[in-house]
Amino acid sequence: MFHYMPRALGLVVIVVIGLGACAPATGTPEIIGATQAATNVPAATAAPSQAVAVNTPPTTTTLSIKSKDPSTLTYLCVCDPSTLDPALDYDSGGGQILQNTYDTLIFYNKADPNSFIPQLAVDVPSQANGGISADGKTYTFRIRTGVKFHNGDVLTPDDAAFTFQRGLLQGGVANSPQWLLFQPILGATAGPNNDIADLVDPTGSIAASGDYTALQKADTANLLGACQRVTSAIVANNAAGTLTFHLAQSWGPFLSVLANSWGSISDRAWIAANGGWDGDCHTWQKFYAPTLTDQNKSKLGSGENGTGPYMLDHWIPTREVVLKANPNYWRTESAWPGGPTGAPRLKTIVLKSDAPQFATRLNTLRAGDADFIDLQSTSDWTLLDPLVGEICDATGACAPAADPSQPIRAFKGLPSVSRSDLFFNFKIDTTSGNDFIGSGKLDGNGIPPDFFSDVHVRKAFNYCFDWDAYIKGQLLSDGVQSYDVMLPGEIGYSDHDPHYSYDPAQCQAQFQASTLKSGGGLSLWDTGFHFTIGYNTGNTYKEATAQILKQDLARVNPKFQVEVLGLPFQTYLDALAAHQLPLNLYGWVEDIHDPNDWLAPYVTGSYAAQQSLPADVVQQLRPFIDQGVDETDPANRAAIYKQFNQAYYAAAPVILLAVQHNRVYEQRWVQGYYYNPIYAGDYFYALSKQ
Repeated sequence: MFHYMPRALGLVVIVVIGLGACAPATGTPEIIGATQAATNVPAATAAPSQAVAVNTPPTTTTLSIKSKDPSTLTYLCVCDPSTLDPALDYDSGGGQILQNTYDTLIFYNKADPNSFIPQLAVDVPSQANGGISADGKTYTFRIRTGVKFHNGDVLTPDDAAFTFQRGLLQGGVANSPQWLLFQPILGATAGPNNDIADLVDPTGSIAASGDYTALQKADTANLLGACQRVTSAIVANNAAGTLTFHLAQSWGPFLSVLANSWGSISDRAWIAANGGWDGDCHTWQKFYAPTLTDQNKSKLGSGENGTGPYMLDHWIPTREVVLKANPNYWRTESAWPGGPTGAPRLKTIVLKSDAPQFATRLNTLRAGDADFIDLQSTSDWTLLDPLVGEICDATGACAPAADPSQPIRAFKGLPSVSRSDLFFNFKIDTTSGNDFIGSGKLDGNGIPPDFFSDVHVRKAFNYCFDWDAYIKGQLLSDGVQSYDVMLPGEIGYSDHDPHYSYDPAQCQAQFQASTLKSGGGLSLWDTGFHFTIGYNTGNTYKEATAQILKQDLARVNPKFQVEVLGLPFQTYLDALAAHQLPLNLYGWVEDIHDPNDWLAPYVTGSYAAQQSLPADVVQQLRPFIDQGVDETDPANRAAIYKQFNQAYYAAAPVILLAVQHNRVYEQRWVQGYYYNPIYAGDYFYALSKQ
């Protein structure tokens, strides 16, 4: 049903913590809009651990900390953009540029990833204000007047409609975010790839094959029909000043989708003038699925013409991106109390990607020649902590550090948008033999291919995992156990939901409750088992996590033997693709801050397929997913997801691990910083320097 393609994490978990929030890659937003009450999630659904930082308060000492150049911010990052085309960009490097040079219709309410403010729209649509129809299928946005693009063109509702029409028709399964819009606008079941090519070729073979040139040879009537379906679903009314979406189905996360960088509003005339689609339904196929290389040969991918607070000065790939303040920025009213208005206070933003070594970036920060830098891993925290003179928590409350004279401010305990979990393989493949499961039988020297089909086995493995050891050893004691599939703070998550904890007695009880028998009729507990957890050599994160499970199982019963084996990367990938691994650690970075972005891949999408999740488990859980995404009221969605969480806990298809907190380090002369976990990077418009 769903085709999920996260911005950053793939099959191998790589933990990267960004000082300025360039990583991990996630949805990419902007902030701007007239003062208006935000659309909020009920307070009962928010977890205390997901509180986010507010504007940086004044320094807590009288120490005089001044920057060399208060008008320029320098950020040493490892996030060179892949492209600057909002319809194509699907990484945080480009997303950070887009969220500062373009505006979206709506955006997240400052640091809150669960509520929205108007941006290029006058207000946030709701059923109460008439912007959302009673059936949840029609969204109408009143477009702001008097806004100009950077080249002087005046924004119209037609530009907004064209933005989304072009994005869907440009499509492309590989490295494109457009499936996120395809699902609500054209239907989550409209094609196997959630791509416009599926409407031209209902078999989905064009999109699946990767031979995108085949689309241009498709039936002319089908091509025209696909375009007309898109343009009839996204309609501008310049006279009324409105943009209307006619959705194929009610879609609870729709506002979240629009708030990210792929919702950045483009100038129709500028797109056409620079070689892009001009809106003619007879020619759209010529612009379908461009490669990054081809798109970046023109201004469509290497330039910008947004309405945002910053303008692109230049981009030298692998070296730097420089932004200049938009002196005519349209904002005259703050988006929130105390928020910025008018031209940006920082006049120049320099994003340098030519310092790949962390030591170089750290030395530049120490010298005061960088305001933010990217880290390579959490181990770098220990190198920065001695430089910290002020520490702020996730609520924005700050206090002096051990040495208040130090120049760095640290924000700690910040919520994340990524997590890794241990997935059981319900149908281990043995077609060509499989050494990972030993004998392939329950005889003490192996496990059967359907070993994890026994719910008691899955529950036993959950009770036999030591979360405290994992959080202490793998997350540096800076994380929280996951109770539900969605992230803490998202709709439906609750610290009161049932969850597994390390309990050797319960582990033993569940193993003893298993109905699995050896060939001689002995129980699983009396027979024992042996299998191998494979990981790609060098991935110490996977290795250490597997070792925790191995040790905990052996403590409960010495007959429970798990081997942890490092494999060459390609060998590991081959075994993974062949479904030979009994269980594996996967990481996920969300695209939008919504529970559906977790539940769908875990139950009906890519991860469920990888673990061969049985049809009966899917049938039990899927109705809650469909109901939850169809519901637009946050309270009703939370009630539906509560039922999902209960059922998922009972099925125990995964060992849900823990969410590591993020940290942000900045020079103490930086003012106005706040943290929103779904941002692709910093929102520079809110910042200033002393």
